[in-house]
Amino acid sequence: MSRSPSARTDTGTGGHPAAGLLRVLAGTRPGADAALIRRAYDVAAYWHQGQERKSGDPYISHPLAVATILAQIAADDQTVCGALLHDTLGGSSCTLAALDTEFGTEIAGLVTGTMALDAVPDSAAAAAADSAGALMAAASGDARILAIKLADRLHNMRTLRHLPPARQVQTSRRTLETLVPVARALQLDAITAELENLASGTLRRYDQCTATASARALAAATALLPAATRARWREEWLGEMSVLPGRRQRLAFAVHTLLGIPRLAATLYRPGGNKGRS
Repeated sequence: MSRSPSARTDTGTGGHPAAGLLRVLAGTRPGADAALIRRAYDVAAYWHQGQERKSGDPYISHPLAVATILAQIAADDQTVCGALLHDTLGGSSCTLAALDTEFGTEIAGLVTGTMALDAVPDSAAAAAADSAGALMAAASGDARILAIKLADRLHNMRTLRHLPPARQVQTSRRTLETLVPVARALQLDAITAELENLASGTLRRYDQCTATASARALAAATALLPAATRARWREEWLGEMSVLPGRRQRLAFAVHTLLGIPRLAATLYRPGGNKGRS
């Protein structure tokens, strides 16, 4: 890059985009290294410039929110910086060498450690006797990495409405099965409670929808599909139904979907017909 993002010169916190984060830290952990945290924000903003979230918000709003959640529990400077930078390696062209040069091995290690948690396959976590333990093992015993992951998931749960309904259901289930036990083990009571409430609320709406006759008809009709695809389509359709505002809309969706299932089945049973769908 032609100009280092850390070259920005801010003598105070009031006009800086991370001012709100620094105000939170001033209340929970006076003496935080404001200059370091502003620099971490600037570097993250540089690498995420032009990127947007599903909501249409600038992407930098997400790591800033994650860092603020951690500031509320008085996380140390390195953890706050790691939160600000946690998506730079996987979500931009930033390199580990650049992070290491800019912030040192400790903060760079928190970022790579958080990435390592994201790389734990869902199947591996599900097969483990203790899925929370699988994440803890991947974090190499560093509770700060787990804290960043929990804050990341909490902000994603707060903005879950911007994801497709099936993804909302999947994310909520995984949150309850894996992330809530980790938060509880770390005694992060506020994060535990909010994760649990948000995930449970999503699944409650989904469960209420699946109890209707239209939902039962859709679930039964998946028997026409190849066995390996049934659960995925059922969850997607019922997830979409769960966010529709009324009975009439859900019925119309069910009828439209049921009419299209024979054609979908014919497509899926053709050789290669299930490729490209995840």
